[in-house]
Amino acid sequence: ILASKGKYLISALKLTKFASLSSMILTVGAYTAFYGFPYAVGMTSLILIHESGHALVMKRMGIPFSPMVFVPFMGAAVAMKKQPRDAYQEALVAFGGPVLGSLGALGFAGAGQATGSDLLIALADFGFMINLFNMIPLGMMDGGRICGAVSPYAGLV
Repeated sequence: ILASKGKYLISALKLTKFASLSSMILTVGAYTAFYGFPYAVGMTSLILIHESGHALVMKRMGIPFSPMVFVPFMGAAVAMKKQPRDAYQEALVAFGGPVLGSLGALGFAGAGQATGSDLLIALADFGFMINLFNMIPLGMMDGGRICGAVSPYAGLV
């Protein structure tokens, strides 16, 4: 029942003009229930940075894309409205998220070291972890999309 209601909520968010902002606020609220507000904002920010990496590469390559939609406990997505020209272009788009996301996590780590903030260091750990996890060569994860540029048989699934 919960999954079906969640599906309707996500569909409704996609139809609104403020899909990105409203889904981001929903995600912060959901994470706050488990991790507290400061960590929830940081987690959502790192996911935003990661997805912005994909969006920036798509913009640079002239690939139209939809607004970012956040899904609590699943991450976020920026959908391509047009397919890339080739596997190489798809791999570059897939690389964009982990590269910018890791740079964002590095920024959190540097700020955490400079200020002695355990919160920022914990968020940096989260950022590095999600970007590394996303590089697993599996299905529609970034690593799976990158492997498609190497060989259609290179991914795990």
